[in-house]
Amino acid sequence: MSSVEFLSFTLGCTGITAIIVLSHLLEPVREFVSSKSNFLNKLINCTMCTGFWVGAVCSIWFDINTVFAGAITALLSWSISSVVETFNTISLYLDAHLEDGEE
Repeated sequence: MSSVEFLSFTLGCTGITAIIVLSHLLEPVREFVSSKSNFLNKLINCTMCTGFWVGAVCSIWFDINTVFAGAITALLSWSISSVVETFNTISLYLDAHLEDGEE
């Protein structure tokens, strides 16, 4: 597997993870699963946990070491979601200060 293919694989798995964990589209599904199982609730609301399993399952299709693919996908998913959450928090902070200054 070339480096471009591996990068495509990890970014694709990270995208799938973000859709499962963070999207508003799947929020009703997450709420339903959360009401049925505490374990699954923790699994589908954690980017690192879901990222590992998405990477592990997708690695079977692409014939990559399952643990390695899961670990890389989990790390990348967690990193990207942390950066996005950081920018979101900064944005909310700045919005609050701008509103205070206008009043």
